[in-house]
Amino acid sequence: MKKILLMLLLCASTIAQAQTKAPVAVTTAFSKKFPDARHVKWGKENTKEFEAEFELKGRKMSANFDLQGNWKETETEIDIVDLPAVVTRSIAEKYPGAIISTANKIEKAGGKIFYEAEIKVKGKKMEVELLGDGRFVK
Repeated sequence: MKKILLMLLLCASTIAQAQTKAPVAVTTAFSKKFPDARHVKWGKENTKEFEAEFELKGRKMSANFDLQGNWKETETEIDIVDLPAVVTRSIAEKYPGAIISTANKIEKAGGKIFYEAEIKVKGKKMEVELLGDGRFVK
């Protein structure tokens, strides 16, 4: 009986997530900014933002928009070798022996650019975020 109840809850959660619909202002703004996006999936980032996960030119990306359709940020998966050298160097200096497993470029409204990397240090996974000049944000 517990297994059936668990399966029903899992199905209901999956259906609720699949039915997340972004407001028209958000989807319109997204379509204008990313007209060639493919495989778009919408979700709520928080109570004030929607996030679209999609593919563009062979890259996995996500973009956030507020409820009025204002673009907030875009996150693009990049190859580890495409991280700026100063970013890679900063990670190596702060976390000696760290192995970078994934990297993303984050563009925010106002022209700010950040780099995010998932690293593994002494068997522990963590996520770090740096500015383009190598300074850590988190």
